[in-house]
Amino acid sequence: MTISPEIISLIDEIRSDKIHGASQLARQAVQVLSIAAERSQAESVDRFLLELEEVGQVLMSVRPAMAPVYNVISRILKAISAKSEGMEMTAIRQLTIIKADEAINDSKQAVARIAEFASALITDHDRILTHSYSSTVMEMLKVAHARHNNIEVIATRSGPGRTGEGIAGELGHLGVAVTFIDDTAMGLYTASASKVVVGADRICADGMLINGVGTYPLALTTQKAGIPFYVLCETLKFDTRLSSSKVDLEEKETSEVVKPGRLPPEVRVKNPYFDITPMELVTGIVTENGVLRPEGIIRYIKDTIAK
Repeated sequence: MTISPEIISLIDEIRSDKIHGASQLARQAVQVLSIAAERSQAESVDRFLLELEEVGQVLMSVRPAMAPVYNVISRILKAISAKSEGMEMTAIRQLTIIKADEAINDSKQAVARIAEFASALITDHDRILTHSYSSTVMEMLKVAHARHNNIEVIATRSGPGRTGEGIAGELGHLGVAVTFIDDTAMGLYTASASKVVVGADRICADGMLINGVGTYPLALTTQKAGIPFYVLCETLKFDTRLSSSKVDLEEKETSEVVKPGRLPPEVRVKNPYFDITPMELVTGIVTENGVLRPEGIIRYIKDTIAK
């Protein structure tokens, strides 16, 4: 069975994306699955399910560091399979599209709830440092800017992918006071912040946080400065399968670190896009269900997410 070139192209866009966060790319993956269902030429339900499974398997593996991409596609495939018996083609195609729409809406609603909970942690005159583009953090900052006086943001460049430029640009256009810094200046500016807020690409089964590379040193610097470090994370990003040591941190093109030929061939260049942060460096995890304490995160995953 062969996936159509159109769907392959859409999947490749997710694979190569260096701008958007995990929640946005998960919703984009769901949209690709919905398009595949809508445009399928399958003449039988069995054939349709095989096509859907093939597209789903590729989508689930396309961004291995981002748990919500795997989780949301897996859940949709299971839901469709569970209800497929006795259904006709038109009905199962429509069911897939409906389930995809529901998943996208659920994610958007989760982000909105997280923004509400997290903005309550912000006060007037706060100076908030953030790192690595997160649509959830961006939503929270917009809400906080509307509700509180004189909010300032410090945005890092955010690794070789430079996603921090997007943060600074969006907030600047909204009239938020933004200071844009290189990642190497984290230690210099963290002490002047009142809070550090980041997103998440995955909360692993062992409780570790996977997020854009540079998050770990930022968390260490934040702890040293004695200021709160919050993670905004919908529960779709909680991973019941993998410990942090098993996660692919998605190495990207080394040309982003140094131009080809600038260094001798004996020098090995590395460009990971994600790193691993221990929960003891985290003050709280803000989910759509409220603020979780980091020491209880593994139990929460086992008792709530795994069921």
